[in-house]
Amino acid sequence: MPMTVTTERITPAKAEKMLNMNHDNRHLRQGVVEKYAEDMRSNRWTECIDPIAFYEDGDIADGQHRLWAVVESGTTQDFIIVRGLDRTSGLNIDVGLGRSLVDSARISGVNTDLSNRLLSVCRAIVTGSRGGTSNAPISNAIKLAYVEQCGEAARWAIANAPVGRAFSLALVLAAMARAWYYEKDKDRLAQFGYVLGKGFMADEGDSAAIALRNTLTGVRGTNHPEVWNDLFLKTQNAIKYFMRRKPLKVIKSVKDEAYPLPKSKPAKDTLKKAA
Repeated sequence: MPMTVTTERITPAKAEKMLNMNHDNRHLRQGVVEKYAEDMRSNRWTECIDPIAFYEDGDIADGQHRLWAVVESGTTQDFIIVRGLDRTSGLNIDVGLGRSLVDSARISGVNTDLSNRLLSVCRAIVTGSRGGTSNAPISNAIKLAYVEQCGEAARWAIANAPVGRAFSLALVLAAMARAWYYEKDKDRLAQFGYVLGKGFMADEGDSAAIALRNTLTGVRGTNHPEVWNDLFLKTQNAIKYFMRRKPLKVIKSVKDEAYPLPKSKPAKDTLKKAA
């Protein structure tokens, strides 16, 4: 059976029929299906050059997650369809060097200054959660939407990041970026990052940064959700004290955000729903 290549519109019914012919494939990853389906429902799914491929006997060689996403999203999508692969061809499917989102964004020209740090900080700004370490998978389209929404604030925070790995965590930079939306005195806000990193204060009005520095120095396991969120709130509170030059010797847990994400930021509701 010769190999054929076509472009076809795949409806949910057609995708389901193709899936019913599948008997031998890798285990389905439901999180991946949900990520693709959400992009399809939200019109964020872009043209895909990777084909839906079938072996000679009709088994799916590549594309079951995309087909399930079509079914779950209830949308119709265009795909390149390859039929007639022999079984040995499966040895070379998905074995090439994959591109990260940063690679793809730079090569395509969509975002030439994208970095993993920027992605992590922007996600933390929007969601108020553990940046890029969350267990819930999100699509590249949503990650780029985070950057479009909060990139200016995130880039400012990164440019004014405290020195030292323990003090330049994504949660710290996200808290500084949140404050950037509210605080007019950007020089004072940048000073917070400087004092936090260097550990030298001019007077008692800078003590909140030192108190936070002491807290961060002794913390372990910042990737744990409860620890991350607790420190995110504490950092916001410390910034608020610092900006008002109010002495703060001990960082205590707080329940509310000092700098919630402004409601006026574009696409906030859509992004939070997708997060």
